Amino acid sequence: MIINSDLRGGGVERIISLLSLHAPPDWSVLLVLWNNVIKYPLKRGTRIYFIHPYRKPFDLFKSLVDLHVILLREKPAVVMAIKGKALTLMLFLIGVKRIVRIPGYPIRRYPGFINNLLYSIKRRLLYARAHKIIAISHGIKDFLVKEWNVDPDKIKVIFNPCNVNLISRLSQKPLNDEERKIFRHKVILNVGRLHYQKGQWYLIRAFKRISEEVPDANLVIIGEGVLRSYLKRLISDLRLDDKIHLLGWKTNPFKYMAKSYLFCFPSLLEGFPNAVIEALACGLPVMSADCLSGPREILAPGTEYKSDELKEPEYAEYGILMPVMNGSYYTARDPLTWQEEVWADEIVRLLRNPEVLKEYRRKAPKRAADFDAPKIVQRYFKILE
Repeated sequence: MIINSDLRGGGVERIISLLSLHAPPDWSVLLVLWNNVIKYPLKRGTRIYFIHPYRKPFDLFKSLVDLHVILLREKPAVVMAIKGKALTLMLFLIGVKRIVRIPGYPIRRYPGFINNLLYSIKRRLLYARAHKIIAISHGIKDFLVKEWNVDPDKIKVIFNPCNVNLISRLSQKPLNDEERKIFRHKVILNVGRLHYQKGQWYLIRAFKRISEEVPDANLVIIGEGVLRSYLKRLISDLRLDDKIHLLGWKTNPFKYMAKSYLFCFPSLLEGFPNAVIEALACGLPVMSADCLSGPREILAPGTEYKSDELKEPEYAEYGILMPVMNGSYYTARDPLTWQEEVWADEIVRLLRNPEVLKEYRRKAPKRAADFDAPKIVQRYFKILE
């Protein structure tokens, strides 16, 4: 049984879909949701229950009653929760084996001492009561052990799965006429929620210099989120409306990846970025911030995180690692930070010297195959067994 709010577009929801589609023949995946939004495919015959919507604290009791009725009826071997309020529900489950999957850094996100204290207590109880904890990167496992004193033997690292065959097929889909006009140029691509942690405004600001040095370059950002208006205003103030394109959320981002020149990922914080693996699966060279965590484990396996220590581009085995941005918002009038200058200079160098990217383009699909869904999903079910 997997508990989650819904299956709307998102990396966590895609993982749930892949667990359903690639479950071994002797296993079935049962979903418990509280919003009837399902945008990802599931294996035929997958059973879905809906419980009372858990949106506010006073909904907790009704949601738990519904959930325990389902537990008594279905008697699942294992219950897994992945994020958000589903993790809170896990605290109150009785008589079942609990697996908690940690999709990102379990940092304190709430203002005020009391809220932070309650958050800390809830997390510590959750980790103590879980039979197993799945961390999606070694960076997250280290964080849990050092900062939350979690027993390392309880934690298993399983990277996010990627449906390589499906991505390969979808990447061959054609663009429409308007999109083709954009992708006739050298396209720098970013895919991700328009959210603080993704840091897209740095890429936009750096692109001002890039467009002056390489007039044929375009920047395309795929995703939706709360920063759309800020990013649009920044683009307009920089007078780059004809060069930077916010295409919104797309069900098939892979056809854009396959036709782009370079994938740029300036995130400030990650768990394990699916978009980086998907770009590799499309044969797209990747330039990523060396943020915690995930990019380094994908692009430079076996090496140590440098994060704040990285001051210049690092040409890793499967991609280029870059300095992490400073986390501040800026306007079009503010001068570029040193990190933005390093990014801009390196992107210009790559656009002018495409030979440098040929080897990364060749290696990309090979690395993506390491995260292929059937292989990764097997590891989940080994833990369940």
